Formats: sequence, C-alpha cells, structure tokens
Amino acid sequence: MTELVATPGVRGELYLPSRARGPLPAVVILSSSAGVCDVRERFYARSFASRGLAALVVDSFGPRGIAETMTDQSRLPEAAMEGDAYAAYDVLAADGRIDPRRVAVMGVSKGGLAALGTALCVRRAWFSRRRPDFAARVALCPPAHLQQRDARTEPGPVLVLLAGRDDYAGLAPARDYVLRLRAAGRADVSLAVYAEAHHAWERPGPPVWLPDVENYSRCRFFVDDAGGLVEPLSGHRLPLDAFYRRREAFLTRGGHAGGGDEALRARTVADILRFLSEQADFPIAPNPETQGA
Repeated sequence: MTELVATPGVRGELYLPSRARGPLPAVVILSSSAGVCDVRERFYARSFASRGLAALVVDSFGPRGIAETMTDQSRLPEAAMEGDAYAAYDVLAADGRIDPRRVAVMGVSKGGLAALGTALCVRRAWFSRRRPDFAARVALCPPAHLQQRDARTEPGPVLVLLAGRDDYAGLAPARDYVLRLRAAGRADVSLAVYAEAHHAWERPGPPVWLPDVENYSRCRFFVDDAGGLVEPLSGHRLPLDAFYRRREAFLTRGGHAGGGDEALRARTVADILRFLSEQADFPIAPNPETQGA
C-alpha cells in the first residue's frame, strides 16, 4: 500500500506493509543524484514493506524544481537533504502507525552522504536536533569529498555499503571517512564492500559510462563547524559557494553506474535488514519468497 505525503516540510511516497499493524518500524529513504527512481529508491521501499517495515521515499528534487544533480551538484547541497530527512522523521513520528523509536534513515550516493550527516553532532546542531531521532543510518556508495572535520557522532549504529569498482564516487574516500568516524568514538560503524559492484549497482545490466556527471572522487575537503571548507594538507579555506563556483578545478567528468543483477540487489536488501534487526532491534517479517521453500 502506498500513500502520497505532501506537507510543507516534505514530499514523498509512504510504503506500508499490506497487513500493517502498528506501531511499525520505518525507514526514511533519500535519493541519489538521479532523483527518485523505480529501480532504486522505490525498489528498496517495496522490499522493506514486504518484510513488515514502512518506508518513506523522500523527493528532495521535485518541490525545488530540480530534475537531477549528477551534472551539477551545486543545485542542491547535501545539508538541504538532511533537513528533508529530519522533516520526514517528524512526519513519521507523529503518525500513530509508526514507532518513533525505530525509524532509520538510508540514502544512495548523494543521499547516502546526507544520511551520514544526520549522525554528526556538529551538523545536527545546525538543525537544532537536540533529541534522539534516527535509530540507525545506512549509506550506500556515499561520496566523501566533503567530510566533516569534527567527526563525532551521536549514538546509534551506522552501516556503509561500498562498491569495489566504484569509479564515480570512489571507494577510498568513503572507506577513509568510515575510519575517521570510528576514530572519533563510533565503534558501531559497520563497513561492507561488494568487491565486483559498480556505483549505483541497483540498475541491472552492464555498467553504463556517464560522460557528463561530476566526479569528485579525487578531491578531499573537510567541512568546518560553520560549514566552510578546509583543504586537509594546505589548510586553505574556501566557502562552500566558492567551491561550487570553482568546482571545475576540483572535479573530473564521467563515471560508471549500474551493472547489478537480482542476486546483488537481494543481497543488499538482506544485508540492510540484517543490520536493522541485529543493531537496531527492528522486527523483520519472514521473506514471503522463501516461505514454504
């Protein structure tokens, strides 16, 4: 069952189990730079609903008149998507069908970096999020060219899933970010690498070369407490808007995406559900496809 959500703070699609009995655990899903796609965000939402979870797919682009940010990431900063995630949590927490103690947030690529941002203490202070909200966070192939310098996070488990053959967002920057999060005191940050996968592996078929997308995998900046950027080696400071005005100096163009199959998609869903069950105490219904096998 799917319901449209349209409030002043969030627009999206709420997926509910066919035999929903509240209060339900839920997942807020943030999109990639391609926007909400049936093969990705809605696929995860349908998969979660089939296992007894509600899922709210957030549309961060449509209400702002944006089609995609793959070719221009300055169209929407990740902080705006973090704000959308909090608005989505507040909508779910006020819904009597949802258990506010068991709401996770996950995102793919750009949405994955935003999902990680909701855990960082400094960034939460920007939104005045003083009370606990998300019980867990999941990030798939997040770009990590803009890493929070103060990597301290609030309590709560985090799962990062990366692609071993990711030449779009890159493998090494995100893996390094995970190590920084752990070093800042979060031992419950789990990391898994799908060795043969490409970026955005949810799309089946051979990986596709996207020549015009912005690729920041070779640059690295820290984000300071005020939202400005600091180059780690030189200490050179740069406001975020200046970074985007001069982004051609930092990026390359092109990257592969896709290349997945049903087995990898099923494995991804299983890994996320296992994480939510074991690390965040989400009740997961049996897989209907395996019942009676």
